[in-house]
Amino acid sequence: MQQQKIVEEFIKARGWGEFYKPKELLLGLVEEIEEFRNIIKWEQDEEKVKAKISSRYQEVENFFGDMLWELCSLANYCKVDLSSALDKVIAEHSVRFPVDEVKNKHTNE
Repeated sequence: MQQQKIVEEFIKARGWGEFYKPKELLLGLVEEIEEFRNIIKWEQDEEKVKAKISSRYQEVENFFGDMLWELCSLANYCKVDLSSALDKVIAEHSVRFPVDEVKNKHTNE
C-alpha cells in the first residue's frame, strides 16, 4: 500500500519511531473512533446520521485520514502489508459468505 510507505517515510524522516509503539497507536485508533462517534452518537434515524456526517464533512474526512495514519503506522510496526492483508480477508469472506447464500441477509443470523 503506497500510503503505508508514505507514512513510514514521514515518521522516519522526523525520528518519531520511538513514539509509534503498538500501545500508543491502538490508543490513537480508539481516540479517533470516539471522535467520530461523538458526531453521530445521539442519532438513531439514518437520514439524520447522514445529514450530520454531511454537515461535518471536514471532521469526518479528517477522521478517516487519521484512522488511516494510525492503521498504517501500526501495520508498519507489525510489518504487515495492508493491501495483502485486505486481499486475504476478501478471499476468505468470498468463501465464507457466498453471494447466493447471504445476499440481503445479516451475516450473524
